[in-house]
Amino acid sequence: MTGPIDRVLRTGLHHRMPRPAAVVRVVAGILFVVFGVPKFTDHARWVADFGTYGLPESSLLVYGTGLVEVLGGLALVAGIGVRVVAAVLALVMAGAVIGGGIVGGNPASLTLAPLLLVAALFVLWSAGSATGPERRRGRR
Repeated sequence: MTGPIDRVLRTGLHHRMPRPAAVVRVVAGILFVVFGVPKFTDHARWVADFGTYGLPESSLLVYGTGLVEVLGGLALVAGIGVRVVAAVLALVMAGAVIGGGIVGGNPASLTLAPLLLVAALFVLWSAGSATGPERRRGRR
């Protein structure tokens, strides 16, 4: 019988380091949720920020980004659709680094966004083993 922490961290993501890969996946998921929620609660500020980057329809884009971050973060924590979710979140973070940090000139976008980009890419890479959660479910 396994405890709740073992169930959350149960993973065959990468045969050389399954626990660290699971920890990165769960922590990244939590961070995506924590930083996605303010796009709904402090919406006006985020719309203004996105507008300074020259993005069209900033309000819809903020809602969409927040939705992807929150749902994607929850999926990472739960271990559901890890590869697809990590790829989508990596694209969102690449957009944040390029649009907000490099083109937009916002140095704050060059702090957490690159870290989450690397975390999403690591999760994407580590989710490729044949014993990952999705593959185990598919074999049953």
